[in-house]
Amino acid sequence: MSLPEPIRVLSLIPTFWPRQGGAQMVLASIASALGPRVETTVLTRGYDECPDEQRYDDLHVYRYKSPAPERWKDYATGKHHVSFPAKACVGLCDVLGCLPLLSRLAQNADVLHLHFPLPLGLSALPLPGVRRLPMVVTVHGNADIYELPPALAPLTRAVLKRASATVSVSSDLANHLSERLGVGPVTVVPNAVDTELFRPLPRIPSDTVTLLSISRIVPRKNIHVLISAVQELARMGERRLKLVIAGVGPSGAEVSRLAAQSPFTHSVGYVDEAKKRELIAQADAFVQLSVREGLSIATLEALASGVPCIVSDLPGVREPITPGETGYLVSDPEDVDSVISVLRRVLQERDKLEQMRSAARSTAEERYSLGVMAEGYYRIYRQVIERRSACGS
Repeated sequence: MSLPEPIRVLSLIPTFWPRQGGAQMVLASIASALGPRVETTVLTRGYDECPDEQRYDDLHVYRYKSPAPERWKDYATGKHHVSFPAKACVGLCDVLGCLPLLSRLAQNADVLHLHFPLPLGLSALPLPGVRRLPMVVTVHGNADIYELPPALAPLTRAVLKRASATVSVSSDLANHLSERLGVGPVTVVPNAVDTELFRPLPRIPSDTVTLLSISRIVPRKNIHVLISAVQELARMGERRLKLVIAGVGPSGAEVSRLAAQSPFTHSVGYVDEAKKRELIAQADAFVQLSVREGLSIATLEALASGVPCIVSDLPGVREPITPGETGYLVSDPEDVDSVISVLRRVLQERDKLEQMRSAARSTAEERYSLGVMAEGYYRIYRQVIERRSACGS
């Protein structure tokens, strides 16, 4: 059979700003990397000051109306806390609000690609015009699985069972889907990073080991534990460590207060993309002490920049790191002594960090480049179209 060229992909995602991280970056990167082979249309939530229709480079974006309060709709950015009932209200507005546009846009699509099963996956289930399309669902980890209230698990399972292909961003997450939700088979297509944008830069020699943490500032990232570990080492007389923390989120004020208690810890708050790349490239090690991740894009950005990583020895968080080659694993990211133990080892093996830099860069190029990710999705698009055609539906 002859495949459509280009393949017309209708991507559904609750929140979309293409230059932000996470799933939004993944979606935009797929469209950019696949170029003329794929034509991507995005359906996403509307905001009061956003136009209903926009062009972003390789993307045509449509925004459906959502009457939910703007502050509630902004929960995905992590700037402030939004209660579960408020999130549920936003989700219901999403499910109902997107139906007219979804029905119309589906008429000119070859594949439906969902980023996160809920809430928009529920909109795809009842519409006959949408059901004719093969559906790819990418599960990203935290928001859609690990933080999912148990009451919503049956809805997630229903969407994934309708999927023509379920994609996980990491092997650990794929195992979780199989074991906890009974979903299968699951194809792993890891998140990726722009290895041209994030790359090693000339470094300023220093006797200080600079640690960097960049993330959304929320409790599960355990940034307060990292701050305590660095400050405790300083009190013990170890003055060769400096910690820089970047990011915003609900716990930002508390993190800034804790960091201000020592000259060895600094919280810089929000940084733009250019400043982020500069901070990463100048760091001696990147630290991610999260208790759970689908697959941390910040960690991949550090690897691409040739920066060894210190991460939690937990599913999803540890997956991109080879201990002793591209970084170190912390056995208990919620325990200050466990973090201190690893930081002592980093200081003892300071010379080894330079060897790790080239290994980190190679890992990013070979396993986590945009090209590798995009080709993985292109193969899936082809497969689901071919299977649907073979079934005659």
